[in-house]
Amino acid sequence: MIIDSLPVPSALLRVLQQGRWVAVAPDRSSSTYREVFGDDAVAPQFLPLSRVTANRRWLDDIPEDYRGFYLGQPDRQSPPGDVDPDRSLLIGDLGPDRLFALDYRPSSAALSVIYCSTAADWIEVAPNIEMLIERLGI
Repeated sequence: MIIDSLPVPSALLRVLQQGRWVAVAPDRSSSTYREVFGDDAVAPQFLPLSRVTANRRWLDDIPEDYRGFYLGQPDRQSPPGDVDPDRSLLIGDLGPDRLFALDYRPSSAALSVIYCSTAADWIEVAPNIEMLIERLGI
C-alpha cells in the first residue's frame, strides 16, 4: 500500500489489519511510553490506516507562524531534530503536539520512527517500525 507516494511498511499494515495498532491507556502503560518515547503519554492515539497521512498534508492545515515549531531544526546531538514533511507519514501521537511518524529520509526500505518530543525536537525512537511494535508490546 502506498500513501502519498510513500510505501506503508508491511509490519505496520499487519498490526493495523489485526486490530493491534491501538494505544493502551497511559495509566496502564506510562512506563512503556516513557521508555520508548522519553515522555509520558497524555492522550495517546495510534492512527487507523484511514488517517495515516503524509506530514505535508497535516502541516498544510497549520498556520504559517507555527510551522517552524512542528518542523524542528536539524540536531546532530539528538538526530534528526527535524522532520521532512514530504518524506514522513504521521502514524500517531501521545497527546497535543506530540506526534510520531515514519521517517523515510534514510530510504523507503530503511525508514526509522521519529517523535516530536515535548522540547519540540524530532528524535528517533526506533530504527524501524518492527522495533517500535516490539518495544510497545503490540
